[in-house]
Amino acid sequence: MRTRVSLSALFLFLIIPLSYGQHWRNTPRELLVGIGAASYFGDIGGTAHDNNIYGIRDLDIIRSRPTAVGGLRFNQNRHLSLNVTAALGWLSGSDEGGRNESRDYIFNTVVFEPAGRIEFFPVRDIHIGSGIDRRGMVRNYNTFSAYLFAGAGLALYHVMPNQNLIDRQSRSDIEHGPLTVVLPAGVGVKVGIRNFVDLGFEIGGRYAMSDYLDGFTSSTSTANDIYYVTSVMLIYRFTNIHID
Repeated sequence: MRTRVSLSALFLFLIIPLSYGQHWRNTPRELLVGIGAASYFGDIGGTAHDNNIYGIRDLDIIRSRPTAVGGLRFNQNRHLSLNVTAALGWLSGSDEGGRNESRDYIFNTVVFEPAGRIEFFPVRDIHIGSGIDRRGMVRNYNTFSAYLFAGAGLALYHVMPNQNLIDRQSRSDIEHGPLTVVLPAGVGVKVGIRNFVDLGFEIGGRYAMSDYLDGFTSSTSTANDIYYVTSVMLIYRFTNIHID
């Protein structure tokens, strides 16, 4: 029942940006494409030390994996935007060098993540420079924006465990579905580099409503799986944005 309610609420959230269909042509829009890296925090891997400094030591740069993301941003006013994204990424974890090295679990998971989110811009399109281009026209770039975002999405995932983890799944009768709800939240910045082109950087966490993104859970697990995505994006503005 809880899963049905979560999916129903998520569906309503995802279609919010599309509810502006009758006047979308008058709404400034941006196309986003980017690449980045995903880092996993869960039950497999982690530091060998008990003191992991609030999870910082659990970050394994070597096990970070690539991601690709695309999306559409609908700018509502100076401070508020709605964003629909789709990301394809890869999560990976290994017990090697961690506190549970002896069990030798390794996994790789492919994740497809469609999501919707709300973005709040405390700073948008602040000019950090000005000038004249070669044609004698005023340049409308050299701007800086910063934002916070939060939303909801779905993670369609496929786990590829090593043999030790497969054996553990069989012994513990671990079953999990290929779909879960995720809650993204994070921060981002973008800088204008051409009249209609921005360069963006973003980092955000995804809190999963499942503890099986790695294909494993245990009686000592106290939280669901989390992964972080860091992205560099190229952003194209469909129209010259004038926000009141």
